[in-house]
This record gives sequence, structure tokens and C-alpha cells, in this order.
Amino acid sequence: MCASYGLQITAADAHYAFNTLDERASTEALAGWLAEFAHQPAKPTGVHARNLNPIIRERSRDVNGVRETRRTVDLAWWKLWIGGQPARFPAINARVEGVASSRAWSGPLTARRALVPATEYHEKGRTFRLAEGLFAFAGLYNVTKTADDDWMLSYAIVTQPAVSGIAAIHDRMPLIVTPELYDEWLDPIRVGNQSLLDQVVASSHSLAERVTVD
Repeated sequence: MCASYGLQITAADAHYAFNTLDERASTEALAGWLAEFAHQPAKPTGVHARNLNPIIRERSRDVNGVRETRRTVDLAWWKLWIGGQPARFPAINARVEGVASSRAWSGPLTARRALVPATEYHEKGRTFRLAEGLFAFAGLYNVTKTADDDWMLSYAIVTQPAVSGIAAIHDRMPLIVTPELYDEWLDPIRVGNQSLLDQVVASSHSLAERVTVD
């Protein structure tokens, strides 16, 4: 489970860490979000508090036979939307054990994977951090149209069983992606399946074991 997290960085930090396009529009949106939430945690988006949070995603298209990719920082609704509305089941988190076999999650896993940047996350009144400062959760996203015919970008955070040092506080923790797998996780051409999930989970253990608790 992960129901809130923090992100205290600059827009430039995000562009550098995740190798994203430094577009004026996305940079201004990210800088505005960072200024607003500098001293409060990111929380799931609600009907009355429509805080959209930053995610990293990559899209690909063929231009005259040449593959062209764009990796950007975008603001998204933290609860997966399905069929033009927020999912009717708890959808801020996706349990890694069932992602590949779930009708709701397997589609985003296949080609709509994201990174969710964070500098900490919160459970049971405790704060969890890494010495590196900025890190990233595995995320899944959807793009759908609302009833007003607007495009809505939404996401969920993938969770895994907590490592031994954290399990006494909470039995779940976010799946942290190691920087070495950022490209693989984001690549929309790479078909997401159980093998990719297993690779990310195995790689994440080294970071998960180093998470400290305040």
C-alpha cells in the first residue's frame, strides 16, 4: 500500500535524473506542482481535490520508417481511469503479484508503464527514504476521454511485499525501479509481461533493503 509520498526537488532535477524533454509547458507545470506541494505529501486525486501529480512516461511513433521517442514529465490523476471514469475498485495501487493476469492492469503493463518520482513515501505515520534522495516507483497509466470529451491521464503505483526491515510497520511497499531499468520499464515497444515484472522486482531488492524509516 502507498497512499501518500513526497517529492522535494526542482524541475531541473527531474529532467536530469530521468532524461526527459525539457519542454517549456511541462517544465512550467512541474515547477508549479513542486511549488504547491513543496511542504505537503502527494495524495490520491479526489473529486474535490483534483491534484494531478507528476509521472514520467515515454511514447513512440514511426516517422517515415524511423522510430521516434519522446520521454516527458506529465501531470496525472492518481487513481487509474477506465472507460472514461475513475475505476470503481481501489486503483491507486496495483499489487505486483496479480498485475500480469488482471484484466484491469495487464493492458497498461503491456505498453503504458510510467515512473513515479519521489523522495519519500509515508505509511502508518512513518516516513521512508533512500540516501540517494530522488528515486522512482513503478507506475502504470491510462489515457482516456472524460464525459466532457477531454483527455485524462491517470496512473497507479505498483506495490510489492515489504522487505523484512519494513514488514513490521506495513506488509506492502512501493516497487522501486533501479535507474539501470528506467529505459526498459518505460520503453513502449518492450511488451510488458511477467518476465519484465520479475526483472524489476529482483533488481529492486537492493534498494528496498536500504530504505530507512523516520
